[in-house]
Amino acid sequence: MTYESTMQRLQEMESRYNDGFSSLDRSYLDSLYYDLFCREITNKGCGDCYRDAYMEICIKLKKTKAMPKKSDFVLKAGAIITFFGEAKCYSNANLTDEAALRFLALNPNNEKLFESLPSDWQTRLPKSDEVPEEVEDKDAIIARLTQENEKLRKENEDLKTSAPRKKAKKNATPAPDPVAEAPAPEPSADEQSPDAAPSEEVPEEVPEETAVDADEVSVEEPEEAPEEE
Repeated sequence: MTYESTMQRLQEMESRYNDGFSSLDRSYLDSLYYDLFCREITNKGCGDCYRDAYMEICIKLKKTKAMPKKSDFVLKAGAIITFFGEAKCYSNANLTDEAALRFLALNPNNEKLFESLPSDWQTRLPKSDEVPEEVEDKDAIIARLTQENEKLRKENEDLKTSAPRKKAKKNATPAPDPVAEAPAPEPSADEQSPDAAPSEEVPEEVPEETAVDADEVSVEEPEEAPEEE
């Protein structure tokens, strides 16, 4: 399927854009959309979704001016390839033969991530000197860091178990002061009232002996006896 034939087919389908695509048109769009975007159309029962997919396909092809080159390698659904020290990752949408072969050269067991592989993929693997050194030693670096981490963890545990525990010093408590602990006398009612003035002790008054004035002494006269008849 060339770029020219694809664009000609899409131009012919344009007349059915508003009325709705036929079942043959939808099947063609399903295949073409997956080849371009490596995913399926969201809702295959929706006419608007096929119109949107049609527009996405036309825009992408007019921009690239060529059909995307498909890789001979196909990853499993959701699988992603990454390389140590590189930010770029690969999926079926941007996978290249070079990236797939480079990934397989790191470890042949990586073939488990692929849905399909070309029959001659092992003969196409790059030589050991063609693989970047930092990528080639990825597994060795991870293993070394894991061992060092485990070693440090064990040393830390040994230090914790061998270190003697310091006994906490008991603080000497002073003997209680009997005077300080004696309860204070309860205040009287006058002392409890904030407005009451402090009471002063008034000495008891001793009755003074009054001098008797002679002029003031009254002498009672005796009563007269009754006269006899």
